[in-house]
Amino acid sequence: MLSAENLASIESEGRRLSKAAHSDPEGSVPQYPDWTLRDLASHTASIHGRTVIICRELPKERISAPRTPEGMDPIDWYDETLEEMLAALRDMDPETPCWAFGPEQKLGFWELRMVIETGVHRWDAEQAVGRNEKLTDHVVACALEEFPLMWKPHMGDLPTMEVVATDLDRTWLYGDGDPDHTIEGGASDIYLRLVSRPSPIELPTEWAKAVDGLAPPPKR
Repeated sequence: MLSAENLASIESEGRRLSKAAHSDPEGSVPQYPDWTLRDLASHTASIHGRTVIICRELPKERISAPRTPEGMDPIDWYDETLEEMLAALRDMDPETPCWAFGPEQKLGFWELRMVIETGVHRWDAEQAVGRNEKLTDHVVACALEEFPLMWKPHMGDLPTMEVVATDLDRTWLYGDGDPDHTIEGGASDIYLRLVSRPSPIELPTEWAKAVDGLAPPPKR
């Protein structure tokens, strides 16, 4: 069963995203200049929808994410899919084998991925309506823990970097051996920089290039 803390995070962040999208469906999303909040809702719903399918069908190979049903408003689809995903996650066993990104080929991967995905896109949505609130401590702690497994393998050979989240009193080491670089700051600011969002955090040159070249915004 999904942990109560993870479930509460996904539900809260998901509903906040919905509230922002309903308040201004045509509002521009700063992170994705060509997107409206309706587009962001559609994108996030497709991610949630794929998680529903994975929880129900337990695929062993990669599957495509579903698209907004023809004739349905993307924000309504987002709301519907969020509820379906919450129900599917409540019923799943995190240890059940299935396809996933990275080494953790279990449903538990999708539990944490949805905490992070929903939380970051909530941040994107609220930016679009003028709310500049940080990522929650739970979302960002999960995200910083996941980063070296989910993203660093795609970034090439980089010097070891120590990440110090001063507000969480936690430290992560990205790489092997003693750190060549140390960055310190608020956990939300650190992770936002690692996923190419606006942040006061300055990364070492090699890391900045790798992060900014990691993946362009998805296209509609």
